[in-house]
Amino acid sequence: MPWNLLILNLVAGYYLLTRSYFFKFEQQRLDRQRLIFESVLLGVGLTITSYFLRIVFEYFSPKVFNAIYSELPIKTPFAGTSFCTVLLSIFLAKIGNLLLNKEKYIKKAIKDVGNEFELLMKSSFTNENLLQFTLDNDKFYVAWVKELPTPSISNYVRVIPALSGFRNSEKELIFTSHYLSVYSEYIKEGKVTNIKDLNTDLVIDLDNIVTVSNFDLEMYHRFNRLKDYHVEE
Repeated sequence: MPWNLLILNLVAGYYLLTRSYFFKFEQQRLDRQRLIFESVLLGVGLTITSYFLRIVFEYFSPKVFNAIYSELPIKTPFAGTSFCTVLLSIFLAKIGNLLLNKEKYIKKAIKDVGNEFELLMKSSFTNENLLQFTLDNDKFYVAWVKELPTPSISNYVRVIPALSGFRNSEKELIFTSHYLSVYSEYIKEGKVTNIKDLNTDLVIDLDNIVTVSNFDLEMYHRFNRLKDYHVEE
């Protein structure tokens, strides 16, 4: 195979690696050297598969194969195989993404290579537990995660707020907005059956988040009752 055709095999491997749900969410964390290395490996595998398919096609339909080959504008050996490798990569990525569950592979990527923040977002999304986000302007939101962040490339998190407010000078939570009561009214009136249908999504820039933690309203009230008791003492 001429060396200048190897670039097509590398392109094929890179395309499948970065476009297919099966690979892309984990591979987005790779450094440049490892990304190139894995693109080469995947490209080699695609080339072997493409070459095997060519042999099978030529064996079972030699007349059709020769007719197609005679029409190719480039007669360089293995040129057709290299171009077919690129087409195979595109086909596998496109068809595979139609069949694969994107959310499943984002979760898998977060589990395998996600950082602590992403693991916490995944836990909230999967178990529907509340998180408390404190921002750099001392405003806070207690919310559910609505959308899984894509590992390492998403610079935001989409949430459904339940409570919000600000921290005072003593860094205590001062609640100012109670979304739950409003959600409850809409559901009782039959206007919606799921709070996700209300489109109250809030997008928070990760750069503005100071802290994030699990939030349990009952536990919060218990801690504050204990604090008030000790103050009175």
